[in-house]
Amino acid sequence: MKNLNPLICGLCMMLMIACASKDESARSNGDAGTGLKIAFVNGDSILMNYSEFRAASESLEVKQRDAEDLLQVKGAELEKEIMAYQRKAQSGTLSRNEMEVQERRLGAKQEALMNERDQISNALLSETTEINTRLQKIIKDKLEEIKKQEGYDFILSYMPGGPILVADEKYDITTRVLEALNSHKSEEGMKSDTSSVR
Repeated sequence: MKNLNPLICGLCMMLMIACASKDESARSNGDAGTGLKIAFVNGDSILMNYSEFRAASESLEVKQRDAEDLLQVKGAELEKEIMAYQRKAQSGTLSRNEMEVQERRLGAKQEALMNERDQISNALLSETTEINTRLQKIIKDKLEEIKKQEGYDFILSYMPGGPILVADEKYDITTRVLEALNSHKSEEGMKSDTSSVR
């Protein structure tokens, strides 16, 4: 469960995907002869400043940390029980029958703890995937909306170490995309408030 944050990886991958238009009409971006209108967003800035992503990421980190703490406490308790059993077994104070009963009981507890660990891990992974899918859709929808409004052929993601090595700042629409993404939650909140009034 260590370093479980596919949420960041998934959204980084999504930001690396270009939104391409199928419209074959040439549009100019002020550069004569290119016929393409291109913009980019700074992927790192999107991930750091998109409030819903940060909240989801922080929530998952807290859940992961709590789960690890819980499993560590239960593991330490089980270890103490095993050590206490071993001391008794070595001192000869337990009968053969009592030893078998204790070993079965401790084995069952150990298996239950491993099952719990797997269940927690799977639940966190499932929640991460669900959040990732939802946020990717929001990001894609907002990018598509801006692409359509402005007539962009491509919206690329610029990240250190990514495929775009340098980019002209005049094509940077990060601030606009962040405003659209961060206002999305406000819009959703207003919709739910309105629906509850009805």
